[in-house]
Amino acid sequence: MEPPKLDTLNSTRNFQTRFKKQTIVLAFDEWVELRDAFTQVVVSPPLEHRPEIVRKKKTIQLRFDEREVLRDSATYVINFGQAIRDLTEGNAAEIVFVFSTGDYIDSLSVEGRIVDAYTAKPVENVLFMLYENLADSVVRKERPFYFTRTDKEGNFKVSNVKSGRFKAFALLDQNLNYRYDSDAEKIAFLDEPLLLGSLADEVFADTVDTGGIAQDSVALDSVQQDSVLVETPVQDTIAPDTLLPDSPIPDTTLAESPESDTAFVPAGLATSRPRPINMRLFEEEKKLFLRSKDVNTYGVVKLTFNRSPYDANVTTDSLGQTLFIETEKDTIRLWYDLETDDVPWNVYVQRDTLTDTVAVRTGLKSAFLGRASLATSARPATGPPAKQPPGTPFAVVFNHPLTAFDMAQIKVLEDTSRTLVQPNVYIDPEEKRKLWIAFPWKDELMYEIRLLPAAVTDMYGLTNADSTSRNFIAGAAKDFGTLTLKVNNLRPDTAWVIRLLDKNDVEQRVFQVDGTDSFQTTLHHFPPGSYVLEIIEDLDRNGRWSTGNYDLHLQPERVLRKTLDELRSNWELESEIDAAFE
Repeated sequence: MEPPKLDTLNSTRNFQTRFKKQTIVLAFDEWVELRDAFTQVVVSPPLEHRPEIVRKKKTIQLRFDEREVLRDSATYVINFGQAIRDLTEGNAAEIVFVFSTGDYIDSLSVEGRIVDAYTAKPVENVLFMLYENLADSVVRKERPFYFTRTDKEGNFKVSNVKSGRFKAFALLDQNLNYRYDSDAEKIAFLDEPLLLGSLADEVFADTVDTGGIAQDSVALDSVQQDSVLVETPVQDTIAPDTLLPDSPIPDTTLAESPESDTAFVPAGLATSRPRPINMRLFEEEKKLFLRSKDVNTYGVVKLTFNRSPYDANVTTDSLGQTLFIETEKDTIRLWYDLETDDVPWNVYVQRDTLTDTVAVRTGLKSAFLGRASLATSARPATGPPAKQPPGTPFAVVFNHPLTAFDMAQIKVLEDTSRTLVQPNVYIDPEEKRKLWIAFPWKDELMYEIRLLPAAVTDMYGLTNADSTSRNFIAGAAKDFGTLTLKVNNLRPDTAWVIRLLDKNDVEQRVFQVDGTDSFQTTLHHFPPGSYVLEIIEDLDRNGRWSTGNYDLHLQPERVLRKTLDELRSNWELESEIDAAFE
C-alpha cells in the first residue's frame, strides 16, 4: 500500500521565502492519523515554544505558539518523521516542510554517522546539533541553531544549512531539553569548529593544493585534532526559480510553489558537498562517591560505590590489625582482624580531593567467632564433571581470606583406582580466598579433591569444620584448541591494552603492551568457542579504557574489536590483526 499523498493545491506552499508566521496546513488525498507527534516531529532551528500539531479531517495542521518569534533570515526545516499515517495500513507519509524568513533558502547540508565510542555500534535517536555560538558553554545554556536525529544505523543529515562557522555537538538527550545538563547523558563533539560554505572554501583554497582536481569525500573522526570540516566547492550556482537539488523531500511530497516564491540562492553563492562526519558517543566518567557502607559484621568492611572504584585510595587507622583489601566490580571489601575489638578506629576513602571517614564498629568479635564458619563460597556443581584444561591448576574458593593449609588434610585421588597423588598446593597471593591445587593431570582420568576438616585456616584462625569434595575429568589436548594471536602496526610510543573476550564479553585474558610495534602470544589448551579480540589505544597508560571529557577537550580512547574465527577442539587457529582504526 502507498502512503497518503499530499494534496499540493490545498496545502500551504512548501519552500516559501519571506515566510510570515502562519498555520501550516498539509492536506492529503485520504483520511490520515497523527501518531507520536511529540517525538516524531522535529523543527530545526528549534522553536522556543512547542507548536500545536493537530489532525483535522484530511489535513495535518501545525500552529505556532502566539509567543513564538521566528528568527530573521533563517531557513526552517520541519520534519514530520513517521507521525503522519493512513488509517488502514499505517503507512507513513514522510513529509518535510521547508521555509525561509529571508530572501533565499539555505542550501548546504551536513551528514555523518554516530557510533558508541566503546562498542562501535550505531546509536539511534542521538541529537546532532550545530551552534553559531562557539563557546564551550553553549551546549549547556542554549538550544542549537540546527539539529537532527540519527536513524537506526546511526546516520544523520542536516539539510538547508547556511554558510558559516559552527560548533558540532551530539547528545543522547534524556530530558528532551536540547541541553547537556546531566552527566548521565552521552555526548560526542568535534575538536574544531565546522566550516561550511564560503568559509570552508577559503580554508580549502588556503590549505589544499588540488591541482585543479576535485577531492574525494573523506570521513572526519571526532578523535582527530584537525577535524575542521573542509568542503569541496561545487561551482554550479543554483539558478533562480528552481527548487534546491539536494532537497530531502521526494517530489511527491512537495507542494508546488509559484514562481514568485520559489527557493533561490543569490548569484555568486555556491553550494558545497561536505565530507561525512564520524563521531563517537561516550558518557563522561562519573565522579566517584560512596553509595553505601556495611560495618555491621566483624572482620569485613563493605564499601559500595556508584562505579568501579579503581581511583579510590583506602587507608585506615593503624592498630596492628591484619588487613586484606579485595575489589570486585563496584565494591571494596576490607577484611581485617584485631587482637581485641574494643578500640574504635576508622577507614578513610580518598576520592579526588574529598575523603569519606567510615567508623568501624567495635564489640562484634566475640559474637562473630561464636557463629562464623569457614566454608567454600559455592556449592559443588551438579551434573557431569567438568573437564579441566591440561596443565592448569584447580581452584577452590572460600568465604574468608586464607592464611594457611595442612597438606595432611588435603587428598587428591586419581581414577577409579582411587590412587593417592601428591599435588602442589598454594594460596593465591592476590586473591587470598582462592586455594590452588596443581598436578600434571592425566588425560581423561577422573580426579577427586578432598579437603578434610581443618585442611585450611582463615585470617581469623577458623578452620573448615566439614569435608569438601570436588570432582572433575582431566581434559585431553584434543578436547581443546590452540589460539595464536598476532597484532601488527602498533605504535611503539603508545601503550596498548589487548583483551580476549568470550561471546558474552567476559574477559578471558588481558595483556599490557608498550614500546613495541607488534604483539604475539599463543594460548595452549584453550576452550573451544567464539572469541573477540579488543585492542585499546591506552593513551593515558592507566591499563584500561578511558572515556572522554568535554570540558578538557579529551576524546575517548579508541577501541578496535575484531570477532575471531571460531576455535574448535583439536584445532590450531592463528588470528593476525592490524591495529588500524577507521
